[in-house]
Amino acid sequence: MNDAISKHPTSLEAVSGYVTALAAGDSMAMDAFRAPDYTLDLVQRDAFEQGSLSHQETRAFWPSWFASFPDMDYQVTRTIAADAVVVTQWVFMGTNTGPLTTPVFGRDREPTGRTIRLRGVSIYDVHEGLIRREALYLDLATLFVELGVTL
Repeated sequence: MNDAISKHPTSLEAVSGYVTALAAGDSMAMDAFRAPDYTLDLVQRDAFEQGSLSHQETRAFWPSWFASFPDMDYQVTRTIAADAVVVTQWVFMGTNTGPLTTPVFGRDREPTGRTIRLRGVSIYDVHEGLIRREALYLDLATLFVELGVTL
């Protein structure tokens, strides 16, 4: 084996592990694939006013999301991978039986009991086998309509 070949997981291997953990609702396993300087860019937020979530903020976000939709089904429908970037298109479905908290919404909301189905895209920047940045594009309009949220 060539010594010049990296011993780190490829970008596709890292993101595949991360997505597998996400689909299982395992935020601790997800954390193992994130770099210490990881950020989560929820693009529905105002990037100039609110910015990306830090690694620490992300550690609070995912468990809250999983608690909001404990029966969730997350499926990747398409993947495009390069050396340092992986893009996934996905479908999320779940019933909102737990409270919805920030940062997805401007304020906390009680569970609706409604089942939602929405699509989205995630773009992962990977360096040395760890995800440094995740840009999450989700169909927020569908999420609001299916949950019955009024602004």
